[in-house]
Amino acid sequence: MIYIYDGTWDCFLTAIHHYYYDRQDVADMESSVSFCANLIDEYREINTDIDKAKTVEQAILTKISSESLDNIIRCFFSEIKGCEMSILNYIKLGFKIGSKIDSMLGTQAVLDVLIPARKVKVESHRMLGLLRFELLENDIYYAPIQPDHNIITFIAPHFKSRFADQNWVIHDIKRNLAALYNKKNMIISYMDLDNIPDRHADELKFQSLWKNYFNHIAIKSRINPKLQKQFVPKRYWKHLTEKK
Repeated sequence: MIYIYDGTWDCFLTAIHHYYYDRQDVADMESSVSFCANLIDEYREINTDIDKAKTVEQAILTKISSESLDNIIRCFFSEIKGCEMSILNYIKLGFKIGSKIDSMLGTQAVLDVLIPARKVKVESHRMLGLLRFELLENDIYYAPIQPDHNIITFIAPHFKSRFADQNWVIHDIKRNLAALYNKKNMIISYMDLDNIPDRHADELKFQSLWKNYFNHIAIKSRINPKLQKQFVPKRYWKHLTEKK
């Protein structure tokens, strides 16, 4: 049996609930976003049930730990292929041995969750320093990003606190997902690249000044592209003002 869920966290937890209470032999769990059917396997479509999702989340908190729940969430949002079954195996083990699970670094079921979780944590922290806002014509600050993992949920609260007096959008253009803030409320919603206003004239001037400063402050004899790529991987340069 393969469980098909809609790709959201709540629907995934609902699938976990069905696994335990329906006692079906589940071979895999896949998001409907990337799912490809075949004529051999048997499938079951899972619909989101918030109550069931909350029950699973509370069980993880009670029977394992809050730290384990954090790791599970980060692993899920890593979007690494197969992460769903990795999480299921981790939960099954955690329900047996409790909060000591994360100290069992010699266990593959633990590493399969902790390694992706760490990647998400590292990229989230890195993006706090690499994200660049641009002022648009409509006086909204806009920041495009293309992270390896789905980290927008983890970084948006930082900017809500840091720039509480501004209207802004953080746009993951790789996933058509955005965090939108209007000085009061923040939501995360799907958003494509259509109808995004042009940059404000003042923004273009400031970007030009920043590039000139960046180029002139550098000591040519000490420029080390290899070291730059080590600290800031080149895949992030596309949205850095100073690297455009």
